[in-house]
Amino acid sequence: MCAGCPGGRAVSTLTAYINLNRMKPAVLAELRRSVGRRARITVLGDQWVLGTRTGAQQVFPDVETLAGALVEKHLVDRRALPDDGGAAFERILEDGSHHGSPPLDAGRLVSALLLSADTV
Repeated sequence: MCAGCPGGRAVSTLTAYINLNRMKPAVLAELRRSVGRRARITVLGDQWVLGTRTGAQQVFPDVETLAGALVEKHLVDRRALPDDGGAAFERILEDGSHHGSPPLDAGRLVSALLLSADTV
């Protein structure tokens, strides 16, 4: 649940993992690096905001839907991403954590997220 929302709201497993491991600034930096100057990404609580160069903005409830939009809008090139975090990433999505293991670093997490993203 999001502690900042009155009454709370359910958040995705990946959002909870990012919050639990205090990775939001690092994940945001990696996402920004992956889109370059093609778009602007910001975070508002547990929601992610994608701003285009034309000034349009879209708000996404979690990082997974943002990743899907980035892929759908061709703002990232998945062919250029390293695929070295896939197994650990799948474990996070299934179990919700990495019990006893250090957290997946933000670069590997974002690469795996973008590689596994379904377009919205």
